[in-house]
Amino acid sequence: MLFFGNDKYKFSWNSFSIMLIFTGNAVFYTLETMPYYIAMTLTGIAISVIVNALRFNQEIQPTNYIVWLTVIYSLFFLYGLFFLRAGSFDWDGMLVRFAENFALYLAIKGLLNERNGHVLTPFLISGVISAVYIVVRERSDIISGGIRIGSSLSGNVNNVGFNFGFVALLVTWYYCKTKKKVYLFILMAFAIIMLLTGSKKAILILAMNLLMIFIYQKDRIGTWLKLGIAVAAGFYFVFKVPYLYDILGVRIETMIATVMGRKMTSLYSYSTDMRKEMMKEAFGMFLNKPILGGGYNYFRANTVTQYEYSHCNYTELLCSFGIVGTMVYYSKLFSNSLYILTTKLHRNIKYKDIGIICLILVVEMLVVDIATITFAGQSIGYMPIIFSSAALDFVRMKRAFGLSCETEN
Repeated sequence: MLFFGNDKYKFSWNSFSIMLIFTGNAVFYTLETMPYYIAMTLTGIAISVIVNALRFNQEIQPTNYIVWLTVIYSLFFLYGLFFLRAGSFDWDGMLVRFAENFALYLAIKGLLNERNGHVLTPFLISGVISAVYIVVRERSDIISGGIRIGSSLSGNVNNVGFNFGFVALLVTWYYCKTKKKVYLFILMAFAIIMLLTGSKKAILILAMNLLMIFIYQKDRIGTWLKLGIAVAAGFYFVFKVPYLYDILGVRIETMIATVMGRKMTSLYSYSTDMRKEMMKEAFGMFLNKPILGGGYNYFRANTVTQYEYSHCNYTELLCSFGIVGTMVYYSKLFSNSLYILTTKLHRNIKYKDIGIICLILVVEMLVVDIATITFAGQSIGYMPIIFSSAALDFVRMKRAFGLSCETEN
């Protein structure tokens, strides 16, 4: 029973709100299913705001996350409306994303308070819905093999890999906390889907899952052996099994060869090569206007390629908003990390679990942003910041009131 039963699993409006918004973004943000996305998202936002209105006034108030969120979206609107260099500014879509990010924070914070730290359920349900949807819609491709899956879900297949990756990290976190084998089996199922998307980001996120397991079990000698076997098995399946090699292995090989400057016909990745060139080009534009940037879509207005963005969050931010805008955008991520490290939260017996997952999420976002655009994308791309901010504010509240933060037994 996922919603009904004891206090950890009984129905929660906050949980329902998270499930609606996350599932809407992960599954239904396509031209074909846009009405479902709009209905689910707006309903989830409304539920979150209504349910947490009283708590917002009495407990949450203008936290630094909400201040940060307001500041960066004000920056986006300022540049998009007055310093637009090419294309059009999707102001209504940006407004919805702001509302989603705001609502997700309120709902996650509210659910943490209700469940005293237990927050996996809505994300797990969304992950299962996404998995079932993709299997039903793309079963022929899965059976035939050699084809990257995920095109039926929101965004491109790389985004699909990231979406499953976020849920997988939470599942791994709960496995580490509870040692319940069911979470390990769920993780394996999500890992298979992530690999079948052919997303190289998925490999990095899976590596972070292994890192989290190691952090929790590093004092056990057998952990080294188990992780070594898992890594070796992973490499074997990706590079030696034709089914996975045709989807992912060959893409990793060509990426490495291209990054190293080898442009042999059989080991050349046009995608990787173009990403390198676009990042160089965007960085050059940033150097021309380093402080405040060149304006919204500055790369698109000046690039010699036919792409609309530089495919890297760092270079796109620097190019458009300069050092100032980039520092503002990443300030919340680094302030969360600073709080954890200065308070040694990851070593505190009461708050260790939250400290570890928040640090892992920081690393995840910093790595993934190398090869994707987060700031102008869907709200799921903000999840590492949203989740860690809500979790750390939950800890601050517990400490302020002298309460203990019990982990799930």
